[in-house]
Amino acid sequence: MINNTNDDSWKSLPRLDKDCFGCGSENHSGLQMTFETNGNQIRSRLTVPSRFRGWSKLVHGGVISTILDETMSWAAINLTKSFILTKKMTIQFQRPIYVESALCGIASIKEKIGERKAVVTAELFDDQGRLCATSEGEFVLYTKEQFAKLDILQADYLESMAADLHCEK
Repeated sequence: MINNTNDDSWKSLPRLDKDCFGCGSENHSGLQMTFETNGNQIRSRLTVPSRFRGWSKLVHGGVISTILDETMSWAAINLTKSFILTKKMTIQFQRPIYVESALCGIASIKEKIGERKAVVTAELFDDQGRLCATSEGEFVLYTKEQFAKLDILQADYLESMAADLHCEK
């Protein structure tokens, strides 16, 4: 089970992409997630606004999937010090999640396979501490040079992100 404590060992992580749907600080249509780490796990605490509802007062399943993917991605990036892309993920919905309720997502590396692959797990808890959803994802790991060849990020942004992540690769 993943540790969901509220101790002082959690440190805020810098925001990496201001326009990202999941974590973008300037994307007013997005979730604006923030992240913390205790060195072994990544945590995000958020409240999902009602504009992301699905049926009735439930958070849309696609939004729950985004929260889990984003939390696992931040774990893969920060805990492996790599650039990443999600290769695949599975989700298990365990209980309803309601809009406007506080949520906490926790992710950690389950297994690192060689230099190019990490398996990451995440759990999403409601404001009562009940487990609502779990996920497992496979992430492709890239060095800065390998990621540059994909032409996803502008060179100056790639350099800035590498510095924020303390990537030595």
